Amino acid sequence: MKTITKLNKSFYERMFCYIIGLLIMSVGSNLFLKAALGVAPSCTIALALSEIFPSHSYAVFNFLVNSFLLLCEIAVVKKVEKKQAVQLALTFLYSLFIQWTAGPLRFITADTMIARVVLSFAACAVLATGISFTVNSGFAVLPMEGFVSSLSQKTGKPFGTIRVYTEISITIISGIVSIICLGNISVVGIGTVIAAVCTGTITNLLSRFFTRGFLLSRTAA
Repeated sequence: MKTITKLNKSFYERMFCYIIGLLIMSVGSNLFLKAALGVAPSCTIALALSEIFPSHSYAVFNFLVNSFLLLCEIAVVKKVEKKQAVQLALTFLYSLFIQWTAGPLRFITADTMIARVVLSFAACAVLATGISFTVNSGFAVLPMEGFVSSLSQKTGKPFGTIRVYTEISITIISGIVSIICLGNISVVGIGTVIAAVCTGTITNLLSRFFTRGFLLSRTAA
């Protein structure tokens, strides 16, 4: 009974850590939007669609794009599993958080290019912090990671390589769609480059502290 209680506690702790990570990630996503210099590569298509169809929010298109990636994952593995239902639920929650956290951040403004660049770096740091929470919780993955992981296993190529190819493809598609429909390429900018270059590095640095913290908590338990 004691063992089951510990397992349940571990499960709920990991789930709580993951949800907190999604909340922090949503703040980072909205900070990128406030900076208006582009968003993370995997989010560029959602931003492009939100500008083409302004009657629907960025959060809505974020959910739709991730749902499409989930369908791509299912197509690769050729089966529907329980974990994919979890991914869909987490995607909905993440999109909901993006919608909720947009309001409290309305007071943030960036009127100069320097301020916008600084805000983009801040957004990157916040996003990486949220990602660190989710990754180190070991609870689940969002559809983007699920699709890349399934494609990596299918092709035998490294996860990181597939992730880079996928993000580059999404960014190129977003730029083309933006140019055709909006006449500009505003969805891809300095902020996109900052996110692409810095997010992984910051996440790796923070992961060391998370790993050490989880090991200490488990030792104490």
